[in-house]
Amino acid sequence: MKVREYKSEDSVGVRNLILSILEKEYPFDRSAYQDTDINDISGTYSGKGNAFFVAEKDNKIVGTVGVKKETEKSALLRRLFVDENYRRRGFGTELLKNAIKFCGINKYEEILFRATDRMKQAMYLCKKMGFEELESIEMGGFHVHKFALKL
Repeated sequence: MKVREYKSEDSVGVRNLILSILEKEYPFDRSAYQDTDINDISGTYSGKGNAFFVAEKDNKIVGTVGVKKETEKSALLRRLFVDENYRRRGFGTELLKNAIKFCGINKYEEILFRATDRMKQAMYLCKKMGFEELESIEMGGFHVHKFALKL
């Protein structure tokens, strides 16, 4: 297992992984997620305070997480995904550890994460890593949960 920063040659593997998970596990509402950021990972997650990490096994992208600057003091976790064949093997934990470390280095005081009810494993992982649920809002038949980790 290897977790590292995104490189431009990862673009196809990252896009394919994220879209396959969204289509298989979250087909309920294609409009609930936009894929503009995954069409330009380098552009979207570049700049000070932003990052994108990939988990790799046998030269295959099996997980992702993005960090996007929300405010001067907070960052937003995005695209926390692990291929279903590689879950419960520590990939998500390592991705999250890298994102948290990056946020600490960049002097963020808080990391935010939003998830729907269907993202049970991601919510479990975030809670395990110290995130606390701040709110749950009902939106069109599903709940959006907001989590935060104070650094």
